[in-house]
Amino acid sequence: MMPPQRTRRDARQSERGSSLVEFALAFSMLFTIFAGAYEFGYAFFMYNQLETAVRDGARYSSFRTYDSASCTPSAGFQTAVKNTVLYGNPDGGAKPVIPGLTAANITLTPTCSGGLPAAFTVSITNYRLRTMFLTATLNKPAATFPYVGVYAPI
Repeated sequence: MMPPQRTRRDARQSERGSSLVEFALAFSMLFTIFAGAYEFGYAFFMYNQLETAVRDGARYSSFRTYDSASCTPSAGFQTAVKNTVLYGNPDGGAKPVIPGLTAANITLTPTCSGGLPAAFTVSITNYRLRTMFLTATLNKPAATFPYVGVYAPI
């Protein structure tokens, strides 16, 4: 005996929930892919912002008048360089260029030759990059510029 033939109506009713299941599976995969692409893009953008800020700070330190008689920069010099990295302005500002970045994350390291500054290195230490799903601690970037400013100790 042959099995009874299914009608079109029976076939449609048996496939009723399959579209919802397919959508749920496809959406979860697509959401994961898009969220990962967003996370990567955001992290890359923030790192690029950090690189630019560090480079600006190192460049600023290479031109600013050096007012210390020793290899240790004065507090005013350090503050101006850190403000350049933080706010994009040596005089300071209200909102940091990069969210979560503080003056404690910025390191200014002079390289001296014969008691005179030869170069300045500005670097980022222990910056916590927070994204939606991930938190990473960065100990870079760093930028070094030779000192070409005026040496005028007080």
